[in-house]
Amino acid sequence: MKRAVLWNLSLFCAAEVLIGTSGCAYSLAGRGSFLPEHIQTIGIPTFVNASTQPGVAEIFTEKVIEEFASRGKYVIEPDAVGVDAVLSGTVTTFTVAPETLRGGVDDPSANQASRYSMVVRAKIEFRDLVDDTMIWEDGNFAFRESWDVGEESEEFFDQQGLAVERAAEEFAKTLVSRILEAF
Repeated sequence: MKRAVLWNLSLFCAAEVLIGTSGCAYSLAGRGSFLPEHIQTIGIPTFVNASTQPGVAEIFTEKVIEEFASRGKYVIEPDAVGVDAVLSGTVTTFTVAPETLRGGVDDPSANQASRYSMVVRAKIEFRDLVDDTMIWEDGNFAFRESWDVGEESEEFFDQQGLAVERAAEEFAKTLVSRILEAF
């Protein structure tokens, strides 16, 4: 079904070009941009870490930079000097809590968690420095990730690190899409 729709869309675009109209305005979902044309360079300084988790702001900033860069349309700078727009953020909270306990009432391992959830909240602002206007902001941008843990305690820390990476990647994809697609 999807292939047929894309084939028909391709034929439609080709027909428009042959007829001499303005062309096809189709773009892939998640790859559009509603930013002003004058924004070519975006500064993304390292997010401020107001949470109790060391290093989390750096990881989330890195993933946001990677996601913006993957869009290929903008030059990304690590600070707010000499840029057309700036994306600033503060990681306000980072919480990890047990979600599921293993075992039953008669099981001595019932006090051990088998699944954890992590919630990261951030304050995000995207400002047009040329027009001095706020393009997008969210004072409580939240993201959640869950992961399972085996019976060994060191598995918690291994899995938590991977969960932070996954959450940062999804956080970045969602954030950049919301900014570029004007949600």
